[in-house]
Amino acid sequence: MVNITDPVTQWAFIVLVSVVMGTGVLIAVAFFRRWQQIRYVRYVHTLRRAYRPILAELLSGAASPSGIEALRKLPMADLELLLDPLFSKRKITERSLVFLRALCAELGLIELWQSRLANGHAADFRSSGNGAHENNPDRAVMRYLLRAKSIRNLGTLRHRPSWPLLIKALDDHHPDIQLVALRSLAALGAPESFPVLRERLHAVVQGKTPSPPLPGLQAAMVSFDLTCAPALLPSLRHADRQVRLCATEILRTMVCREAARRAGLALTPELLTPEMVELLLSELAVDTHSEIRARAAEVVAFLADPRVPDVLRALLHDHQWFVRLRTARALTHCPAAGSLHVDIRQCLRDPHWRVREAAIQTLISLGPEGRHQLYEHFLATPDRTTRQQILEVIERRGLLSALVEEYSAGAKGVEARMVEQFANDVAAQGLSGVLCALHPDVLQKFLDRMLPHVEAKLQSLGEVQPEVERAFSLQKARVLPPHLAA
Repeated sequence: MVNITDPVTQWAFIVLVSVVMGTGVLIAVAFFRRWQQIRYVRYVHTLRRAYRPILAELLSGAASPSGIEALRKLPMADLELLLDPLFSKRKITERSLVFLRALCAELGLIELWQSRLANGHAADFRSSGNGAHENNPDRAVMRYLLRAKSIRNLGTLRHRPSWPLLIKALDDHHPDIQLVALRSLAALGAPESFPVLRERLHAVVQGKTPSPPLPGLQAAMVSFDLTCAPALLPSLRHADRQVRLCATEILRTMVCREAARRAGLALTPELLTPEMVELLLSELAVDTHSEIRARAAEVVAFLADPRVPDVLRALLHDHQWFVRLRTARALTHCPAAGSLHVDIRQCLRDPHWRVREAAIQTLISLGPEGRHQLYEHFLATPDRTTRQQILEVIERRGLLSALVEEYSAGAKGVEARMVEQFANDVAAQGLSGVLCALHPDVLQKFLDRMLPHVEAKLQSLGEVQPEVERAFSLQKARVLPPHLAA
């Protein structure tokens, strides 16, 4: 029998009742919030399903005053809900972007988003009356979310007049807001904002301000058009070498991105201004900081200036291996690389394997003359490591098949000697795979020319004829397809 008059029992009963009541309240709150979420999702789904045809018509460029009027009747909150998938999920075409920008301006959304950025918090707007935003009790989080979306939307629309407000958002205390603002500034690409970002870069690199983060700032600056590059001149001349390094890296990335878009890019003084060309050739290419020299080499390779070969030749013989590496790689796209074949070939003797591999790739990319230099070095060098490295690159680039076909057709010179070297000892396995894929007629021509060469080589080593014939049989069995080896 429980004594209910006992104080301990009474306290235990009170605790038990409190726990049960608290659990019940938590369950009720969870069910209520879940009900609100379901109600909100259903409302959004109904809203988008009802107005999606109107949006599709307007974004296609069709004139629809009735559609505009129907959208005007919606509260601003509902308009944002309706348009949010266009900004967050779908990739908008250039044609639709023009109509979407005009639509947002006409409905007052651009003004609303600018107001949020200017005021530093969410602008007040009339609620839709359906509880759509009432299930967010944390108003600070809501304001942050609305500001971030406003910045993102202005960037997606490429609304250039908003760039001063986006610059102001870089001072926000929240790092996510800063990153979204940087992405939007990069999307806008307003030339007027580039010098402001340059000054921010100086302040961040020198430690005068911790925000915005340096990687995000650099990523935003490299997204600007190459015509903005002359604005980097103060940074490239800066006394702080870290500022010069960041500016050189930004310039290098901008140039490489433009080169990927436009084949045969040549940086004339009209693109970079004579001051920048002179700075690259006479100062950055000989900078005391080796990382700056390495990055400058990749830009110098695209310059249309008669001094470029001499500058690149000096960088190919730099005392730092990664400067030589980047220079050798940059020569792949250099219009003046034709006069540097001998210098690139000298890099095949470099003590660092990555420099040698870059030189091999560059010589191959420079056409028949470059490949001729590579083959001559292969035949002349006694270094088996370099020979094996050259062979691996040739196999990866698919040049071995072309060499075998040329050899079967009767080609002579260094190309024929290369194939014979491959067949002897350095590339038996790789050559076997190539031969198995050849057409039977081409394969027969190859054997008719190759086997006498192998026989003569074995006889010169003092082998007797039966052993030669046995060697031929073993080689045939190894390299020929089964139906031909039988």
